[in-house]
Amino acid sequence: MKRWLTLAAAATSSCAIITSSSCCCQAFAPPTHLDGRILFRSSAATTTTRVFLFDLKQRLDNQQRSAQQKLSRSRIPEEEIYYLSRGFGLSTEEGANDDPLQLPYTIDLTTTSPTRISTTPNGNTESQAAASRLLLRHLEVEDIKPILPEIVREFGAYEIPTSSTGSKLGDELATWIENFLFSFTVLVGLDQRVERRKKGYGKGSNVSPDHNVICLVEVTPVNNNNNNDNDSTTPVSYTEQIVGIAELSWQPPDPTRNAPPFVLPYFAKDLISRLNNKDTECKVPKGYVSNVLTWKSRRGLGYSRVLMAALEGIARRWGCDDIRLHVDADEVSGKIARGLYWSLGYEAVPDRGNSQVGYEWMGPSMANRGLYLVEGVPLLYLRKSLNEEDSML
Repeated sequence: MKRWLTLAAAATSSCAIITSSSCCCQAFAPPTHLDGRILFRSSAATTTTRVFLFDLKQRLDNQQRSAQQKLSRSRIPEEEIYYLSRGFGLSTEEGANDDPLQLPYTIDLTTTSPTRISTTPNGNTESQAAASRLLLRHLEVEDIKPILPEIVREFGAYEIPTSSTGSKLGDELATWIENFLFSFTVLVGLDQRVERRKKGYGKGSNVSPDHNVICLVEVTPVNNNNNNDNDSTTPVSYTEQIVGIAELSWQPPDPTRNAPPFVLPYFAKDLISRLNNKDTECKVPKGYVSNVLTWKSRRGLGYSRVLMAALEGIARRWGCDDIRLHVDADEVSGKIARGLYWSLGYEAVPDRGNSQVGYEWMGPSMANRGLYLVEGVPLLYLRKSLNEEDSML
């Protein structure tokens, strides 16, 4: 009798183990790949689990490797970003009457492969020598015409594809006229900015600095195949290419107005700030960032962060307590730019006047984020404090 009880207990225990194993299998059933494909089901639960976990680990490793490769594209030392954003290493008290920017300023890039793959405006890829350093300097008159095509390509009119030949010719003509007028406006506006910057930084000038447009230049060594690689006495030649621009100016703190294309005198900006601004705390012009542009073939390398850090450093030298800007509010076209500014500590300036009704179509993430309608275009108005005490909060 005791023997039969022992056998029954063993059988019951075996059934419990089998049932438990089946439950464990169901916990992973059906075992699927991350992209939705069903994995091969083994007869043993442990085999299926191992295949699933191995595939998951491989996918996560690939994602981590891809993220590391994306981060490694930026060869700009972080200490350079900090140095620029803190006023180029100068305090406000010392050297107040001198040129506080100390431009041109050189940034040595970290080591990388001697070549890089870049995309041409036509969409083709080509191998080029990698830049060895970056150069920050003022925009000069001779730089305006070479950079004009890139500015028109980014901010000018787009060609709209049409079906009929007649309407296509009309659209092409309208696009050409619009881009011609835009190019003329850019030429005149940038020329005025160069002249205004020179007046502000001139020795003995009583005019405060304003409309400072800076250029980011890639300095690339030239490979001379005719020279012997072992000949160390041959001097190395370099080429310089502008890959980005950005501007800092004094502007009235009005969220509903963008920076004008032409230069206004400071007294006019001060008058507009006092008359049109309802905020009693903002009755004077503020530092304003505009025309931030990195060439399309150089995006993803951290160049926009360098330009923004330089502008923040210039603003500190000008004595700005904060810095402001407009950015595209569209969820798609403005996503990258908004991500950059938010990562740098910029915050929305909410509307203190009328309620913002009618912007629901832009998505819930845009609600209460400083959304304004500027010349018929929805933009976000952002602000960043340059006071050390506010930055630490």
